[in-house]
Amino acid sequence: MSGVWLLSLEALDEKDVPVTLRFSTGQYHGDGQAWMPRIQQAGLYRAGLFAGDLLRVSRSGYGETTLINADGALNYLAGYALDGRAAVLRYAAGSEVIDVLVGTVARVSYQGRMISLRLRDPIETLQKPHPSTRYAGSNVLPDGLEGTDDDIGGTIKPRVYGQVRNAEPVQVNSARLIYQVSDQDCTVSAVYDNGIPLTFDGDYSSTAELQNTAPSQGQWSDWEPPAGKWRRYQGYIRLGSSPVGQITCDADAPVTNAGAVMASVATEAGAVTGDVSSLDAVGQLRLWVTDEVTTADLLDRIAISVGGYWRIDSSGKIQAGTLAAPDTPTLTLRDHQIIDISREATGAGQNGLPVGRVLVECDPIERAQDSLAGGVSEARRARLSKAVREAEASDASTLSRHPLADDVQIASRLATRDQGKALASRILSLLSPRRDILTITARVQDAGGLATGSTIRIVTPRLGYSAGRNLLVVGREIDTSRNRQTLELWG
Repeated sequence: MSGVWLLSLEALDEKDVPVTLRFSTGQYHGDGQAWMPRIQQAGLYRAGLFAGDLLRVSRSGYGETTLINADGALNYLAGYALDGRAAVLRYAAGSEVIDVLVGTVARVSYQGRMISLRLRDPIETLQKPHPSTRYAGSNVLPDGLEGTDDDIGGTIKPRVYGQVRNAEPVQVNSARLIYQVSDQDCTVSAVYDNGIPLTFDGDYSSTAELQNTAPSQGQWSDWEPPAGKWRRYQGYIRLGSSPVGQITCDADAPVTNAGAVMASVATEAGAVTGDVSSLDAVGQLRLWVTDEVTTADLLDRIAISVGGYWRIDSSGKIQAGTLAAPDTPTLTLRDHQIIDISREATGAGQNGLPVGRVLVECDPIERAQDSLAGGVSEARRARLSKAVREAEASDASTLSRHPLADDVQIASRLATRDQGKALASRILSLLSPRRDILTITARVQDAGGLATGSTIRIVTPRLGYSAGRNLLVVGREIDTSRNRQTLELWG
């Protein structure tokens, strides 16, 4: 049965009143709404699941729908605001209506008798710079916490997500030796001068006290100079005496587990997360932001750090989890429903073979140091010489069976080496067995409701799947001109 494509768009009219626009490829009245048969071509759409280097798939989602405007009846759209708002593409065949794509409008262009609507995955709204603050440069020394135009005015304020270790705080008041490690509340637990820990002298209760009350002066002990003292208020620290060398510090934000950090980042960007508890179980993160960065990039860093993924579902929520083997399938495709099937690889490595070794960078520090004070212990001196530590897991049987088995390296921000070891072992157990990478083409009415992240079962005598195999949907391409969907599968 031939179906009808439906496109609904959320918009603001010329008076900023919310409206819903409805267009179709043919006559449709199945839901009692008025659908304008103006779609010339519903378009070609692509989308993929982001999981760093663990999945070889392009995440970028895009597509374009063209509307017929030969009579100028849609000229009024020029006054409407559609960008960044919801666009839902559905396929109606008989009484069945399938939600095929939920995205946002990226651009509207007018080309002669046609109007082109370029659609993007909802992730597009998170590709903008993450909300941040900049130093005003307004200090009138000795007062102020914003630096001056001659030093830090106009630069991004640092922000701690989770933890930070051995970070160089920004000097925000040179006259009073006040530094800042985060523009949001955090607990500074240690301050170092060239690697030597300074003495904690207590908390301030306000920024006024921070500026007006200096820490106690350090005392000489025999021939040794004072190590110095410091006090703290939220993300600020103040020194009691001028430092001898490089000042660094350790600090923790109110939440440190990976899932909670992701939820915090999402909230700052005005987004909502679903259940991220599986990320929390992986461990604590160390993420320190000192430059302008997009929200999507921050979410990427978190997902990569835990061997996980993230996406935006049809309700607009950020869904995230740890990459795992395919789960219970939500749909089964049988041989008669499969138009085409091909297998690219039987291993998750970049070379199409199983993975024999996983290396995880973990326990990161922000400032590696070689020039340290003489009193720094050998153990701390060794730790401060490297920006990260490494955890490794390897599988001897896989390396024996596949001499060319691939390696996977993960640039994680996990806080401890033990957490890095656990991650390396989990990813190795996931990627060292056979993992098929497939491409399947099916009719939209057979597989149109699938979303990236779903599990599907393939049953076909082709490629040896007579007994069936569960696979994860990691990418898809929708060809509306032929009412087909091509799925990239892994598992």
